[in-house]
Amino acid sequence: MTSVARVSAILTAALTLVTATALAQSATGTFTLAGKPFKPAHAAAFRIRNQHAPRTLETYVMLTSKPVDVTKISSDIDPYVVAINDPAVMSADYLAFQISDKGETRINAHIGGTQYIDSSGYVLGQKGSLVATCTENTPARVACSVKTSQPVKAMDGPSWMLDVTFATPVASRTPGKPLPPDGGPAAKGLLALVTAVGGKTLDPILAGLTPDQAKSYQETWRTPAENLESAKDILGARLPKKPKVTGGEQIADDYVVLEVEGVPFEGTTMLYLVEMRLIDSRWRYSSSSTVGILR
Repeated sequence: MTSVARVSAILTAALTLVTATALAQSATGTFTLAGKPFKPAHAAAFRIRNQHAPRTLETYVMLTSKPVDVTKISSDIDPYVVAINDPAVMSADYLAFQISDKGETRINAHIGGTQYIDSSGYVLGQKGSLVATCTENTPARVACSVKTSQPVKAMDGPSWMLDVTFATPVASRTPGKPLPPDGGPAAKGLLALVTAVGGKTLDPILAGLTPDQAKSYQETWRTPAENLESAKDILGARLPKKPKVTGGEQIADDYVVLEVEGVPFEGTTMLYLVEMRLIDSRWRYSSSSTVGILR
């Protein structure tokens, strides 16, 4: 191949890649607030837990001015938390949609430091203002048009209108191997830690934590009693109370994510995702988060 032909081939390949990327995602239209338009340029979508039914998934779509880090967000066990903290949206306007597998669509528009929320279903018993039509709505790809038929008056502040169309692949990580309903050995490690946090000595607590976690409760500038008090306060808030392990997934030989029902406060049960790591032949607590209300 001649040098001219080689350069031509490279340019053609590059153009093909750019064109394919452009076709893979698109975002057009406007969110108009008090006559001022916000026009997103990028679309990205992820599968997240439905916060009102956290054992089910829905699609979370972000329409932004700058692209978000799709790989980082989609590889996390709780992509929603990573998505809303992405640098592209932390201090910027953007539109977020939650789309159920049946097509019900909710918007949370972050414009000028204020959130504007509505739905194609119901909000507090009232029919929402959104009209949503999806030509594709699968775990692999979403393509929808969402609009309002008339201005929406917020309880406080100016009216807004919406008319956007977007299409994008839905990014998600490969799930791990399902755990047995009782969570297996990792669950025993978690339950032992919960018991230790309810006790009166620090060593059993430290034994149930990863080294990075345990370091926080071994500060030399605090007395042992103060380190114990700190561990009980912080872990008491982070760990599920009255835990009931209901399964989870094994992502690697030394990494498990448990699904745990817990009671953050009386009268409410939430679903927790608890990350456990196998270190020195013992399953140890790494982190946890709540992903939705069960009842």
